[in-house]
Amino acid sequence: MGVKVGHKVGYSVRFEDCTLSEKTVVKYMIDGMLLREFLGEPDLRSYNVLMVDEAHERTLSTDILFGLVKDITCHQSDLKLLISSTYFDWAPIFRIPGRRFPVVSYFTTKMGKQIT
Repeated sequence: MGVKVGHKVGYSVRFEDCTLSEKTVVKYMIDGMLLREFLGEPDLRSYNVLMVDEAHERTLSTDILFGLVKDITCHQSDLKLLISSTYFDWAPIFRIPGRRFPVVSYFTTKMGKQIT
């Protein structure tokens, strides 16, 4: 890319943060470091894109990350999420034969007595 590490492209590991927050546009970190980012910034507003690589390697950190990321993407539609895995090519494809039936949705405007 022709850029010096720590300026436009940086990284964050356990005891070292090699980024200039105002100039860094790509920041590499492992799942544990991203969890630490959540502690300081629960909505991750300073990020536009999150990429979780090696998603098939299930760890406690990645499982927690998926839950947290799912929660913030529901409220922050401008955040882009990319999940990658080397095993997605092997993922099963389900083909379920059968007929489709129409779905009808009914909504009520008076829920007060039904809830209490």
